[in-house]
Parts: sequence; structure tokens; C-alpha cells
Amino acid sequence: MISTIAQDLNTFGIGLSNHWLYPTETELFNYTLSQGSTFGVLTHFWTTGDPAIDESIFSYYIDGEHIPSIQFVTYMLVGAGFNDQTTPWGTKWIGKEAKNGGWYNNFRVPFQKSIRITGKLPLTKTNRKMIGIILRGTENLPTNFHGFQLPWNARLILHKIENQTYNPLSWVPLVDISSGQGLLFSHTLAVISGNLNFLEGCYHAYTKYEQNFPGLIVSTGTEDYFDSAFYFNAGQYHNEISGYTHYKELSNNIYEWSAYRLHDLDPIFFTNGFRFQWRNGDVIDDDGFKCIINQGGHIVGAPTQSIVTSYTWIYIW
Repeated sequence: MISTIAQDLNTFGIGLSNHWLYPTETELFNYTLSQGSTFGVLTHFWTTGDPAIDESIFSYYIDGEHIPSIQFVTYMLVGAGFNDQTTPWGTKWIGKEAKNGGWYNNFRVPFQKSIRITGKLPLTKTNRKMIGIILRGTENLPTNFHGFQLPWNARLILHKIENQTYNPLSWVPLVDISSGQGLLFSHTLAVISGNLNFLEGCYHAYTKYEQNFPGLIVSTGTEDYFDSAFYFNAGQYHNEISGYTHYKELSNNIYEWSAYRLHDLDPIFFTNGFRFQWRNGDVIDDDGFKCIINQGGHIVGAPTQSIVTSYTWIYIW
């Protein structure tokens, strides 16, 4: 039995040193399952090179997709907004461990037929730039999360919001899918705002699409969701399941902030569609309770318009 399992677990991948990346989309890796294999899973992404690589766009085309279900820039892939260059740090899933590049991600990306990976330089670059990249995975390798094994036909989907402006108290639709079942795996939020009162915003999960407000109250404030408190008053950190990865006060009283949260230890499952929302600031009721009023209430602080970028990773099947 052991030898049969070992034969079924076929590892694949590529390492490219001093490879060129261009302003137009360039294929970096293309892999089709071996005959007789049921599924494959990409297990490792790493890249370095010219600083332009930090803001380059990478795409995963799963099972012959024409539009990639996963497309990212490296700094958001590892949960560090605004191309934050703090280093070295790392968890088992994500990190950056070199002054120049060294971004890595170990999210399990399942596929049933093939996976094709491309990259292209940011729009600001017109000439080719040097990249080093490592991609690796294994056929028929199950993905387990502390007592739960993903179905063989699971898919990892990235839901993105990029530089969208939201008014105070607006609901930000991080994930909105009307059907299907799956789990929330990871979330990164990056915000530009006029003060830090956006951190009053609660997170809500609707594990059935038609579930009524407030659904599942995932946190009673933004910093609570990322396992901190009181506006992150202990400073920045990079832990296994959560991190406060970027903070900068600009000269015109504008603040940049980002954080990540992994849910492999406490996956949030959904059974019939899924909505995941964050609020730009929040309100309390007459008794001082937060997160339980959809409209009206008393505003906490003075939240301003916020520019939001969000990466939310969910498995569906």
C-alpha cells in the first residue's frame, strides 16, 4: 500500500533563473496531469528579481480557463499591502525573506486537468525585466486542514477588490457568490483613509446566501478579526494565522494600513452560497452594542471615505 501511494504522488514543477518578464503576458509554466491521475495541487510559488517583479501580475489558468480564476501581485499574495518591503518574515503559508524579492506562497491550488501560469510587468514598465521563479506541486496530494480534507474536486478562487472607494459606513462586499459550498481560507485587507476610525468596522459572514443580517458576526472590530485589539496598539506583527503588515501616515493626514488573516485553523464553512462583508467604520445602538445595526445607530468616531483593496481566498466544490 505504501509503495502504491508513493507511485501516485508525482511531484512536478519548474525553476527559472535569469528569466525575462515582459509588458505583455508571458507563459512561465504549463502542466497537464499524467494519465490516470485524478487531480493535482500547486503547493509552492516563489519569486525574486528586478524590483518591477514586486508589482507584476501573475495569473493561474485552471483546467483550460480563458479568464484566470486567480490573478495577483506578489505583495498582496503574501498579505502585505502597498508593496511593503519589511523583511525577513514568514509563516508556513506566506512570507518575504529577502531584501530584494523573496516573496513566497504555499497555498494549495487544486486542479483536475491542467494549470497554466503566466506573468507580465506592471503597466508602468516598457522594457523586459529579470525574474527568478520557482513553481512546484504534486499529483493526487490531498489537502488537509486540521481534521477536514478538501474534496478532490475543490477549487481555490480569489475574490478581489482593487482600489475601490467606499463612503463611511458602507458595506464592502469581499465575497458574493449565490450558490455552492466551500470554506473561507484567507483574507487580506489594505485601506487608505483619512483617519483610523475605519478600524471600527465589523466583519460579517453569511454562510447561507439568503441568511439575514447580521449573519455570523466574525469580529466586533477590524483589529479583532486580525487577532489584535485597541487599534493594534502593540505595533506590527507577522504571525502564523494573522499579521498587521503595513502602516504609514502620509504628510496630508492620509493613512495606509494592511493586515492578513488565515483560516486554516478555524475555517468558516458555507453550504449554500456565501457573502463575506466588512464595514468602513461602524455604529452602536442606544445600549452601546456594535455590529448589530444595519442602518441608523450612533457612528463610532468619524470614519472617512476609504480606498479599499482586498484579496479573499475561498475553496469551493
